[in-house]
This record gives sequence, structure tokens and C-alpha cells, in this order.
Amino acid sequence: MTLSDWAKLHRDDLVAEPPDSNLIAELRAVADREIRDAETVESDDGRLGHAHTACLAIAAAALAASGYRVRHGSLAHHWRLIESLEYTLGLAPAEVKELQDYRKKRSLSVYERAGIVTSTEAEAALGAARRLRDRLSGWLESR
Repeated sequence: MTLSDWAKLHRDDLVAEPPDSNLIAELRAVADREIRDAETVESDDGRLGHAHTACLAIAAAALAASGYRVRHGSLAHHWRLIESLEYTLGLAPAEVKELQDYRKKRSLSVYERAGIVTSTEAEAALGAARRLRDRLSGWLESR
């Protein structure tokens, strides 16, 4: 399936709009900040949360560079952003699932229970965010 096919399937959640280099740069700056914050925060919950936010910003940047954004107010906003990475940056389904697992864990740690993220999970999420940032950089350079 192509990005266009995927976008048509989820047209209720997506909006087509021309790529905006300023928006893409701002989203990349958000991702960089969130990765830096994840590197310095003390709690594992916080580290995973910042890493997850970086991944969302990276996904939004890749989607914006591809001519789309997730509609504001979409109930599946974070889900769609992560899912889009298969069609923008070419992530394998297992990589997307890993990021979706971090999304779920972050949600639990923010809304239900503190201290449920392990240091192993937090470090893995941070590593995933760094790899995703590098992948975005290479992808944008090749476009």
C-alpha cells in the first residue's frame, strides 16, 4: 500500500496540505529538544514520555514533508502519526508496533500509574527516537 492509498483509507483523520519547510524544521527542533530532555530527566516514566513525544514530532515532520497532517481533534491522532511511519519513512510493521507499545505505556504512566516504566523500556524508547531522528534526516536529504 502506498501513502496515498493509506491516506485515502483514513481520510477522516488526515488532511492534505503542501509541505512547509518551516513547519518541518520546527517539528525537527521539537524532536531534538524532546530527545535532549529524555537524556536528562530522572524518572523512567519521564524518559519514555519525552522519547515518545520526539517520535510523534518526527512522524509529524515526515507526514508534513509528504503533504499530509493528522486532522486536529482526531481521536486517533497519536495512533495515526505512528502508523504513518510505515508509509513515509518505510518502517517495518514490527518497528511501528514497538512505537505503538511505547505510546500505550506512556499513556498508562501519565493517566493511570506512576513508576510502571522500567529503565530498560525507557532506554529502548530513547534509542528508538534517536534512530528515527537519524532516519528522518537521511530520508529528507534524499528527497
